[in-house]
Parts: sequence; C-alpha cells; structure tokens
Amino acid sequence: MGTVLNGVDVEELQQLLEEARAHPEAVQSRRWARFRWENGLKGRVYIRNQFFIVDESVDRSGREAGLSALEYALGALGACLGLGLIFNATRRGITIRNLEVALEGHLDNLLRFLGLDGEGHPGYREVVVKAYVDADADEETLQALWTETVANSPVGNTFARPVALRAEIATVSGWWFRYTPEEDQTLSESRGGMPC
Repeated sequence: MGTVLNGVDVEELQQLLEEARAHPEAVQSRRWARFRWENGLKGRVYIRNQFFIVDESVDRSGREAGLSALEYALGALGACLGLGLIFNATRRGITIRNLEVALEGHLDNLLRFLGLDGEGHPGYREVVVKAYVDADADEETLQALWTETVANSPVGNTFARPVALRAEIATVSGWWFRYTPEEDQTLSESRGGMPC
C-alpha cells in the first residue's frame, strides 16, 4: 500500500484515473438494479450482489416502518456528494478530518402519489444540501472543491437534470418469479443481478 490520504490509497487512485483516461469506455457503463416486491408496501432492491429493503408501510401511529424510496434517493445524493468531496480533496492532497453532508428534501405534492390530488408532482421540488467539513484547507479552497463536487456529481446531475424515463410493463407467469437473486452465485459476474 502506498501513501494513504483520507483513507484512500493515493497511488491506487492515480492508477485508477490513468486507466479511466486510457480506457474511457470502461467507465461509461450502464447500471442495473432490480426491485422485488415482498408483501404489502415492502420490497427489496437488488444491485450487483447486494440488496436493501424499501418499506413504505405506515403503522397505526402514522410513522413509517422503514426507509422509503424517496429517502434512499436523498441519501444517495448525500453519499455521492460526500464521497465526491473526499475524492476531489484526495486528488488535490487536501486532508479531510471530518465530513458530514446534511440534506433536506421538500416534496411538491405527495398527495398526488396517494391519488388524492392531481396538482403538481409527487417528487422533490427542492433539495437543500449543506456540507460540514473540517479540513486542512482555507474556506475559499473548500468552496471551490465543493462547487466542483456538486457540478460533477452523477447523482446530483440525475436530480438536477431531466432524465429520459422509459417505463414498460410485461405480463409473465408465476414460474418466472421463482428466481431469487440472493441465491444466485453468479451475481457478481452478471449484468447487475438481472436474470434475463
């Protein structure tokens, strides 16, 4: 292992960047995910050889039982921005001692999703993000680093720019659903865990 900065091996990072520069097609790839309904308003999302639970259930007190898809989206944005800041700081030799990214999402009209109102849209209309950082750099340098991170964030760009969404539906028979991604040993070698 070479020099480590912010928990990142700097030499490995440089090699990764050189490989990406030499073979840009390797990083311009697609991503796959699969959602599998379990019961009620709960299901699993499979990505490569891992999964997470999405649970939109509400108990009698009105509290959500688990994390919703909207909350995972907000968390994904925070993770992308936070790790992007670490990546950019490491490339520039800046030590980060501590970092937290706080996010607050304001929904436009969730009643539309519930079928109770036809106005607006059920997604986020605004997301406020603030990074709290303790680093070996002045405020101007950190602001420039943060601006670059936000501008180049894949998840941030997915939030901020229109994305073509092509939604299809297919009718299948019960045999097709016998496939269980968590039992498939080829997931890490496959197209992101998709059986077809």
